[in-house]
Amino acid sequence: MYTQLIEQFKNAQTAAASAYSVVVQAERDAFGDGKSDYSAMETRSEYKAECELEKFCARLVSRLVMEASRKFAPAGGRIEIDSDREAERFGLDVGEALRKGHLPNLDGFWQHLERTFGGDAGERIAFEQAAKAIISGFWLKPDTEIKRTSSAVILEKRVSSEASFRSKGEREVNYHSQSSVASTLGGLATFADKHRFGALANQLRNFSVHRLTFSTREKLTFTGLEVVMFNDKWQFKFAHDVGDALSIFVSEFGAEYLASRDRY
Repeated sequence: MYTQLIEQFKNAQTAAASAYSVVVQAERDAFGDGKSDYSAMETRSEYKAECELEKFCARLVSRLVMEASRKFAPAGGRIEIDSDREAERFGLDVGEALRKGHLPNLDGFWQHLERTFGGDAGERIAFEQAAKAIISGFWLKPDTEIKRTSSAVILEKRVSSEASFRSKGEREVNYHSQSSVASTLGGLATFADKHRFGALANQLRNFSVHRLTFSTREKLTFTGLEVVMFNDKWQFKFAHDVGDALSIFVSEFGAEYLASRDRY
């Protein structure tokens, strides 16, 4: 199915080249300069056509990976798939296949993605990636002591901020910390979906840090979570039921990664 798209693209290239040549000949006839090399019509060279085909194939590979990430992720979650790594694991080399006169085996590559990420395997990979984002985001280690009060389970995250140029007297998250915050919140959203904290999952997923401005000690309030923002850290205060579920989630899906951080 997907490999056939390449054949269709090649046929389209051939048809286009034929149509262009007709225009070139018509131009020469119109000017009566059949021996002239000049033409207003720009035709594709063989090299350009080959590059165009290879680029199309590479984009198809990327689209297959995007589709696998969307299709095999758990509800409300996501899977990060390394396109180059999976192509190498399957043995797919688009450029080499085309140079040998073969069509890249995209149907086989899709089957590889289905075997690797489909069903329960995909869900587990997504949860492991979310647990890793949470562990990294809060800089957790095997010996990290989690603070627990009468009202909350507390974790702290390093978040650098700077004076905002848009809102006088307020602060905004430093550019280099924005991706880390987004990754941590994404991991928490996947966890929340897994443990049926639907409102929290939706709130975290719809929250954007990129245009956020705040005052020191200002709070963000979510369902089952309060975040206090300081100049160089954010304090996450989870309701007990959410915090306890988060501990279970990290233990189940992040134990191996957490243990490896004992070396850092």
